[in-house]
Amino acid sequence: MHLVLSGEGNGDIGQLSYSLKEFIPASMYFIIDKIIEQKLQYSFYELTPNLITFIPKPKLIEETRNRLSFPGKKKNQETGLFFKNARALAQLAKEKAKEFNDEDVIAVLFRDSDGTQSSIKGMWEKKVKSIESGFEAERFDKGVAMIPKPKSEAWLICAFKATPYQQCQKLEERSGNDDSPHNLKDELASFGVESNQINEMIQSGEIELDKINMPSFIYFTNRLEELLKCD
Repeated sequence: MHLVLSGEGNGDIGQLSYSLKEFIPASMYFIIDKIIEQKLQYSFYELTPNLITFIPKPKLIEETRNRLSFPGKKKNQETGLFFKNARALAQLAKEKAKEFNDEDVIAVLFRDSDGTQSSIKGMWEKKVKSIESGFEAERFDKGVAMIPKPKSEAWLICAFKATPYQQCQKLEERSGNDDSPHNLKDELASFGVESNQINEMIQSGEIELDKINMPSFIYFTNRLEELLKCD
């Protein structure tokens, strides 16, 4: 198996260290890794880090521009970009499959849903559909849309709030705007847990993924687990 990943910022799936020439994972990757471990009984990152291809967002955008034409503006320009990013990522994943002579390549495209409380309705569905349609357009059937609603902090807050794992669906109704009062990023920071600690808690199972009862999280985990069952 080979993983081809693309995130949005350094703090979600991770980042590429150009000096070390290696992938440095972050919390959203460790969620991916934990799901793999639960299904396959081993940490993919610990045993096979060389089988992870990470493509930073700027690089994926560059690949998208090089590989796909950009005709005039369209109504849904933002979700259209998600569609094209997914197509480019699918092409890169298929190239990896040929390079390694291994058809078992899973691609994960991470993006926050974001949006304000007034605009967030329907945005998650549109972005997921856009990414999945991009994978389908390239006839790539092992693509996963990883889109927290409204953003990755909401998934993590579910485990840290005063009543952990309880009524976490309400977090999905919050604004994804970092400039809004009581925003999710500041709320996660208020728990005083550093990012490396969060990563360790996911790895150890102290953050219990199966207790995060949030539709966007469940949709993602079900899709990834579905592909792992096919292996």
